[in-house]
Amino acid sequence: MTSNDTENQSSGHTVADTISVLLVEDNPGDARLFKHHINTGGSSAFPTADVTHVESLTAAVDDLATSSRDIVLLDLGLPTSSGVETLDSFGEQIGDRDDIDRVPVVVLTGLEDEQTAVQAIERGAQDYLIKDDVNRKLLNRTIRYAIERHRQEQKLRREKERFEQFAHVVSHDLRNPLTVAKSHIDMVDNDDLEPVERNLARMEEIIDDVLTLARTGEEVTAMTTVHLKSVARQCWDQVPTAEASISIVDNVDFRADDRRCEQLFENLFRNSIEHGGEAVAIRVASTDDGFLIEDDGPGIPESERDEVFNAGYTTEPDGTGFGLNIVKAIVDAHDWEIAISEGSMGGTRFTISAVEFA
Repeated sequence: MTSNDTENQSSGHTVADTISVLLVEDNPGDARLFKHHINTGGSSAFPTADVTHVESLTAAVDDLATSSRDIVLLDLGLPTSSGVETLDSFGEQIGDRDDIDRVPVVVLTGLEDEQTAVQAIERGAQDYLIKDDVNRKLLNRTIRYAIERHRQEQKLRREKERFEQFAHVVSHDLRNPLTVAKSHIDMVDNDDLEPVERNLARMEEIIDDVLTLARTGEEVTAMTTVHLKSVARQCWDQVPTAEASISIVDNVDFRADDRRCEQLFENLFRNSIEHGGEAVAIRVASTDDGFLIEDDGPGIPESERDEVFNAGYTTEPDGTGFGLNIVKAIVDAHDWEIAISEGSMGGTRFTISAVEFA
């Protein structure tokens, strides 16, 4: 928030004395109504609001360049543009400005158009309000939720940037000396160096897994139709399977990032083979809202099922502990869910749900 913050002693959260709202509205009557709703909404849940009113996108951009606002209420029907074009134009004008902070946007319209609502959200708006339906309670709640969602999004963005920076450091600052060390070992023929070679190889696997995790954890923005039977068979051919066997009992088409989906299947197959033995049997099947991968291995104790997705967790001496962590990152990036249980063959079952079928 832009004003002086005070500490809420009962909850331990920081709340603002005042919310700074920028209202972009060319209709004076609508502007007065929105200002009235906001200014009469002060409460412990919704602090007093300071509303600045402008009538054009140009004035809005100029204001944001000189003042810090908590939220923008943007009318989609302005003289120079209408519909989602207004939101696009606003985003374009502030997108390349280093002097303007990111700010959440709630769009306002006089048209009850669900398609426009969906398009506005897809283009980055936090929410969508139809003017005729707006009252004080609805407006105040929408503003409060939009600001909080934006705050969480910014927090995730910063965490993602830190993780990418970490991955960059791992890639460059560790891989280079690792390459030098391996080149020196190759010039020495000595059995005593075998443990060193093995550990250097493990370090390289960890670096590769960390970089994979950085890529697979990004939000999925482009999806294609994936065939369960095809992706399972293709990934099975990419994994050293020894005497292991696979049964793909049915097929279903679903929407996913195909490359990351392949990574998910390959990691789960490797996990079954590493823990279930070279002759493990694996089964792939569809479910009502997704698919499952299970095996006839020893299974995962119920007490450990919450831990196996943690980075670095492994029960194998040569494991990196990132395989299932990468699987979880891929699932989260798709907004799917994953659960571990005992399978129909007595081993481990991984069930991926909330999948969008094609």
